Amino acid sequence: MQNTINNQNQENLKGIFFMVLAVLILPFSDAIAKWLSSSYTIIQIAWLRFFIQAIILLILSFILKYKISAFEKKYIFVSFFISASIVFLFWGLKYLPLANNIALFFIEPLVLTLLSVIILKEKLQKNHIVAVIIGLIGTLIIIRPNWSAYGMASFFPIVSAIFYALYLISLRQVSTKSNNKSLQFFIGILSTSILSIIIIICEFLDIDSFGFNQIKLNDWWLILLLGIITTIVQLLVSKAFFYSKASSLASFQYLEIISASILGWLIFNHLPDSLTITGAGIVIFSGLYLIRHERRSIKK
Repeated sequence: MQNTINNQNQENLKGIFFMVLAVLILPFSDAIAKWLSSSYTIIQIAWLRFFIQAIILLILSFILKYKISAFEKKYIFVSFFISASIVFLFWGLKYLPLANNIALFFIEPLVLTLLSVIILKEKLQKNHIVAVIIGLIGTLIIIRPNWSAYGMASFFPIVSAIFYALYLISLRQVSTKSNNKSLQFFIGILSTSILSIIIIICEFLDIDSFGFNQIKLNDWWLILLLGIITTIVQLLVSKAFFYSKASSLASFQYLEIISASILGWLIFNHLPDSLTITGAGIVIFSGLYLIRHERRSIKK
């Protein structure tokens, strides 16, 4: 019995490791998407992101000689949720500073924690609630919501967060140790198909803001980098949700604000003020608090 508990705790720490790595890398793709949004439509950037993901994983299947598993209908729901989330996230990035957009997105761990209890029937521990609340407080200090400054654009990352929580919940239900790359391949294919339909409809209706602009030659390396980073991140997230419960991973997503703030400063000259730094410190503390709790669980 004790060995079983220790193995479960060890696997939980593996999930936490993969999740922390994913959220620290993810803002790099957000920064690229924000940069590209000045020249291309949001739908187009999202389409390219998923298309490249599918191509990369198809190429890897030949290089690494692994077989892509059979398609399952439940992948459609996973793909719809992540497609909607990415579109609304990139839409928010077009209008909001990088750190602000991601901070508003951080309603997602709260939604995820609640859904993990309602849908997955996971038991919510006190340390999970404490970590999520602490992280949210830090995030609110960073964002200091100002609806008059950003208007309706502030709702985009919030809607994205709800869809992303649904994506992670459904990912938890369909992920296995062997189908990680195959799952993300089909997500790339299905999401590309979903967004293609939207692009065709918008082109037919002559809606320029959701159409497809001609891509400049010197932007292809950024687009390719966007696809590579997001593919790596989604593979890491899939691994994390195979090893760990959704409620255990929720608060670690707050760590994304750290690299987002740094990139916002370096690339877009959005300098973090003292309150942003204070909030970031609180966010880091929430993650360290939960890591400490999980490590202590292993020793018991």
